[in-house]
Amino acid sequence: MSSRHAFSPQLPFLLLSLLTGLTSSFVTPLMSYFLIDEINVEPIYISIYMVSVTLSGLVISQYLGHLADKGFNANRLYGLTMVCVGIAMVAFIFSEQFWHVFLAGVLFMSVGAGAVSQMLTVSGLWAKNQDIDLAAFNSKVRAAISLAWVVGPPLAFTLVANFGFAASFSVAIVCVIVATLFVVNVVPPQKATQQSLNTSLKGSLSLPFWLVGLAILAGMAGNVMYLSSMPLYVMNELGLAENLPGLMMGVVAALEIPTMLLAAKLARRIPPAGIMAVAFIFGCCFYVGVYFSQSSWELLTLQILNALFYGLYAGIGLTLLQQQAPDLTGFTSAFYSNATRVGMMLGTIGAGTVAQFFSFRDATIGSLCIAIFGLSVMLVFMFVKRRVHR
Repeated sequence: MSSRHAFSPQLPFLLLSLLTGLTSSFVTPLMSYFLIDEINVEPIYISIYMVSVTLSGLVISQYLGHLADKGFNANRLYGLTMVCVGIAMVAFIFSEQFWHVFLAGVLFMSVGAGAVSQMLTVSGLWAKNQDIDLAAFNSKVRAAISLAWVVGPPLAFTLVANFGFAASFSVAIVCVIVATLFVVNVVPPQKATQQSLNTSLKGSLSLPFWLVGLAILAGMAGNVMYLSSMPLYVMNELGLAENLPGLMMGVVAALEIPTMLLAAKLARRIPPAGIMAVAFIFGCCFYVGVYFSQSSWELLTLQILNALFYGLYAGIGLTLLQQQAPDLTGFTSAFYSNATRVGMMLGTIGAGTVAQFFSFRDATIGSLCIAIFGLSVMLVFMFVKRRVHR
């Protein structure tokens, strides 16, 4: 009874996270496939598109975060980002050339890229004033996104295989409409408090904060490098079924959910930095396995390791970052989102560049190197923290 009572106020924010994840799950996994198969560009153009959209998105997202910190209604800022995603989807449906997609991406998807950041801001502003387990709440928010990815990618690739890319983008538009109406009419309005407005960054950010941020960036870069190259590697180089990439994404998303929730429970007994380091070890094992896999059952089985990596990484990353700057909840949420976005950009650049000169399979080696780097960063973080506590 008391558990239900505690969960109930969190529900609107978890549903908002679910809707945000659902929208992206019908778009993000398809972009490299869409550009190469539908727009007929070379792999390097994937990198050009992603770099441009990500860099413009970083600037716009930071500005939206600034507006939220100034007291603007975070719900309405989130609604703005989702509307821009919807406009971009309409443009993608009617695009026939790369520059059409490029303009829609830079003008609208760059704003839409702030949706996750604004969702975290809305949730973070609410959680900051509640007597709840922040690690558990953050894990639930991340798990809600993964739940959306259980359904989204398999359905997206199935829609593309049977009806074309326009079908998947149209479903994303429906999600945008529902999410926008939901955040404006159902989710309690959230604004920064005066205390948050008066908080200064000066002297608040130490070396451990930046090390965690670097590890978060690395984890996302390795994951996206794999994610961007995997559909084309599976379908074009291995010659496996068209719906397999979506099925793989759905399986790992389903396994990530309990792993993320487990990460929050483990954080009560094990230092979060240790959990993060173990996550990168699982990531290294996963990328090695993918590189040597040749069949559907091998790739599907390996998603267990992928889920352990990403579930632990995503389930504890935001909480670990917030622990390094506990008085800057809004800033850390924005920084976390931007770190993952830069990681996505670098991962996509890496995938496109490696595929251009080598193969999509070899992009997995790049992911392995990044995971090793992320593990090294976490080991340095733990060493620095021990020195500080002595």
